[in-house]
Amino acid sequence: MSVATLLQRSRRDREDWKYTDLEALLASAPQARKQSMPAPVEGQARLVFVNGIFENKKSQFGAIPSCILMGEAETGYKLTLGEHTCLVAQPVEMVFITDDKAPAEIDVKLSIDIGANGRLTLLERHQGAVVTVLDTDIHLHAHAKFVHGKIVSGGAHLATSAVTVEGGAYYNNFALIRGGQPARNEIEVNLVGPEAQATLNGAMLLRGTEHADTTTRITHKAPQCASRQIYKTVLADKARGVFQGKIIVAPDAQKTDGYQLSRALLLSDQAEMDAKPELEIYADDVKCSHGSAIGDLDEDAMFYLRARGLSENEARALLIEAFIGESFDEVPVEEWRALFRAEMEGWQQ
Repeated sequence: MSVATLLQRSRRDREDWKYTDLEALLASAPQARKQSMPAPVEGQARLVFVNGIFENKKSQFGAIPSCILMGEAETGYKLTLGEHTCLVAQPVEMVFITDDKAPAEIDVKLSIDIGANGRLTLLERHQGAVVTVLDTDIHLHAHAKFVHGKIVSGGAHLATSAVTVEGGAYYNNFALIRGGQPARNEIEVNLVGPEAQATLNGAMLLRGTEHADTTTRITHKAPQCASRQIYKTVLADKARGVFQGKIIVAPDAQKTDGYQLSRALLLSDQAEMDAKPELEIYADDVKCSHGSAIGDLDEDAMFYLRARGLSENEARALLIEAFIGESFDEVPVEEWRALFRAEMEGWQQ
């Protein structure tokens, strides 16, 4: 997928792109510049992509087999767990950076296929400064489990993920978007087998004139499936955040359990949050709910903290940390929780 394709989609699917004017936002997208390599997470293998191209020499495979990732930039990369499933106990980190030779647009196509009973823990870290379009296709076979994290640190990041979850399999996703010029993280999950599960959580931290859009769609196509979504957003200055979440329950998907929540904290009168939760239900034996809340800092809590000697900035930082920190508690990898908290602290400084 390319920017041109996404622009065509945004013009055609006006409702899905109602709050994100991609053409106008891309007019002020950042220019190419070199991005430093983030510090590694201890105990993780590392796969490095520079300007969208896999760099074997910069990567560290650790205990995972080098043949786990195949392909090339022109045709796309494929990460496959089949006969290697039992060998991949080590978390894997994919790092995407740019240098000063990066083109104005980088297109990356990634396919992830996890065989029956397979296990994968994967963290994406995006630090590109140009327009990056990431198109990911994920397939979890029966009883597979995929813990999938993402950190976007600025730049223009346009990602679409299509996830297929078969019976008894579990997909767990957490995305932290720290800045967006613009950023749009679109996830579509299809629960196609009985007792399939999906958990989508995330946080957006935006300031200045940054714009970030999280759009999710979970379709329950089989009975006894469960899904959970919790997204939190903090907005300062003139930033704009968007959350569009939809749960669809097909006629045969009885005993569905679906939950969705979006909460946003506005630190400025000029910040804007657009939330659009939806339920589309065609079965009669289901348990589904959604909610959305947008507000500013609690004045009583601010007064309480100030009365105990904290400065205004310290009190604000503590309340923001408490608000976002709850979502980090949902992350199942301890090292990632520490990394996400460090990113939040860096954003507040």
